[in-house]
Amino acid sequence: MPLIKRFNAFDEYSRLLSTSGNRNRQQSDTEKEAPLHRALPLLKETQATFQRLRRDPDVSQTNVFRISAPFFTFAYVLATVATALRKDIMPSPGLGVLVLMGFLVTLAVLRAIIWGGAVAIDEFLLVDIGDLGVTSRKNKISKLNQRSILFSGFFS
Repeated sequence: MPLIKRFNAFDEYSRLLSTSGNRNRQQSDTEKEAPLHRALPLLKETQATFQRLRRDPDVSQTNVFRISAPFFTFAYVLATVATALRKDIMPSPGLGVLVLMGFLVTLAVLRAIIWGGAVAIDEFLLVDIGDLGVTSRKNKISKLNQRSILFSGFFS
């Protein structure tokens, strides 16, 4: 064994990426938690941004709907006209009602998407990002209990 071991990045990367079974080296705690620890600052910044947007009175579900509804209206009218021209649909009295109902359903779906996004952001704001990086014995046991409850029906 040489006294001085040279660092070779290529050898290190190839050893880390190797799928061979002769990897007897145990990973350190920092290597195991590195991806999560790298993502925590980004998650904290994202959460702070969403908190600022949530406190802003100009960014509400109603205002987002008012801003995005004209774009969806334009897209719906464009798609309806393009479909009518392509299929040579003859105008009939029931067709206007059908187009109007489709337009109202499109706006309802847009409103539901905005509401779902707001609910998802509210749930994201309730998550304590600082606790995600901490892995304690109690946290591991809690995750194990959650998994056993979740998958108990599969293995009984």
